[in-house]
Amino acid sequence: MTAVGPLLSTELPFSSTPTPVALSTTVPVLVSTPAFVTMLHPLEGAKLPALREVFVFGAVTPGSTMTINGSTVPVHAKGGYLTMIALLPGEMALSVDAKAPNGAFAHLDRRFSVSAGFVLCPSTPTSLLKDSVSPADDLLLGAGDTVRVSFQGSPQGQAEFAIKGLDRHIPMVESGNRGVYEGSYVIKPGQEVRQAGISVTLSPLRPGEPSKTLVAGKKRNVRKEEARGRLTIESGGVPRVGMITEDVVAARTAADGGYDLFLYRGMRVRLTGKIGSQWRVRLSATQSGWVKEAAVQELPRGTAASQSVLANITIIHQAESTLIRVPLSDLLPYRVEQGLDPPLLTLTLYGATDKTELIRYDPEDPLVRLVRWRQVSADACQVIIEPRFKTWWGFDVRYEGSTLVIEVRQPWTQTNLTGMPIAVDAGHGGSDRGAVGPHGTLEKDANLMIARLVKDLLEKAGAKPFLTRGADVDMSLYDRPRMAWKNRARLFVSVHCNSSGLGENPLWNNGSSVYWAQPQSQALAQALHASYRKNVPVLPDRGLFYADFAVCRMTQMPSVLTEQAYIIIPEQEDLLFDPAFQTTLANTIVRDRKSTRLNS
Repeated sequence: MTAVGPLLSTELPFSSTPTPVALSTTVPVLVSTPAFVTMLHPLEGAKLPALREVFVFGAVTPGSTMTINGSTVPVHAKGGYLTMIALLPGEMALSVDAKAPNGAFAHLDRRFSVSAGFVLCPSTPTSLLKDSVSPADDLLLGAGDTVRVSFQGSPQGQAEFAIKGLDRHIPMVESGNRGVYEGSYVIKPGQEVRQAGISVTLSPLRPGEPSKTLVAGKKRNVRKEEARGRLTIESGGVPRVGMITEDVVAARTAADGGYDLFLYRGMRVRLTGKIGSQWRVRLSATQSGWVKEAAVQELPRGTAASQSVLANITIIHQAESTLIRVPLSDLLPYRVEQGLDPPLLTLTLYGATDKTELIRYDPEDPLVRLVRWRQVSADACQVIIEPRFKTWWGFDVRYEGSTLVIEVRQPWTQTNLTGMPIAVDAGHGGSDRGAVGPHGTLEKDANLMIARLVKDLLEKAGAKPFLTRGADVDMSLYDRPRMAWKNRARLFVSVHCNSSGLGENPLWNNGSSVYWAQPQSQALAQALHASYRKNVPVLPDRGLFYADFAVCRMTQMPSVLTEQAYIIIPEQEDLLFDPAFQTTLANTIVRDRKSTRLNS
């Protein structure tokens, strides 16, 4: 596969020796200062989950020796440190001592707590952990939905749950003799309760004793607790309908699931259930999603959800793109799926019934070969666009009034970058600092420095790059792709620096990495990943990833997100703020290729 980028023929020699610069743009060197010690992670009073170890990092006076709880910790030449420490459940205390080259001492105490995680309850006396009873959030459900209940208690017992006003003795089953009990109940048509309590009951089951219905107080050692969440069941009738009030909001696969598709301001959706602060929205007979309550305004009962007839379609070619215009009477939710082989764009319109009699083609259109449709369910249909080209260079789907517009971008046919608009995105900014290095350096600053160098190199190559943010300002994730499309960017590159999450060991997992989401972006991501491996051998290869990141998924043109290095590692923090290495990174993103095509 031949891919766009890295695209500039100016390779600078890699230098592993930092070049001194002003303190505002480099890791500080404070050799003459008194002894000091800082710890940026974990924070004082932090409550950590059940972990066996955690990373600890910060800075001391350069040249210092250092111990944590009496164990020596390696210190980087400029004073940064990063180490892993073992954890035990309960309260933890770290005693940090540092001795500076001039003999002065610095001391720091850090206290935090570690969750015990799962702890097996004793068999006797019978116990039932109140805080473990689920559901913990209020539920709003309907016929056919499943109420799931669970709790932790003494193992090898007999358990059941009750829904007040509905059913008193619903059996529960223990999972793996670990004292975790689970049960479920399917709501029947016509059932209705409001704010009903859900209670669980546990009793020991003696060897050879048959299962019996549990009645608290009539059998020894019976324990009973109430779930925090309460259940409301609506039996049907006039449906609930809500309107999306935010510019864009993710519809998730479950109340705690991942991104599935996006909904936009003004769309009306049927509300069919609720868990805590998450609404379940019905898009069609076969498709639902979960949306945060804050993004939905419930409308008066009797309001209809968005629905429309899919009628005649018009295809119009304009400079650099072709528009497929689909008139609708409502703003319908939709899903977009892109295929590469063969190249197809499939839009599923929820709430649509097809009545297409005419599709008007533009005889001058060089981009779209065929537009067709199909009804996939009673209330959802698809528009399928087959282009004349083999390689996608971007597309956009938007509403203009109530007309759905699909814009297909013309492929870039030049063999170089001359005149190509390219969006260079410096991640984070303003109040969003991003990750923090051992010396308190900020990811947002490193991102902007490197992004500016990328822009300069692209300009020297003849491209027309622009920064999504040219200063330390706040900018939303969704505004970045909007700006890129508005400025007709052909490529989008987001510059970031990495950190580690809890439970990860940055001493083993670190280095540079590249991320993509849309199929049209994969080849670009592969080329950039290969460039990091070739041109930045001093850093480990963290990998090439599909990732559901906003600036990758929401960006209409081929787009990637790059993580240059791990800012929490002292050696990599040092490199990230070294001007010579910043230039190496920018040059890695932008180097020469014989072709700007996204495929071979």
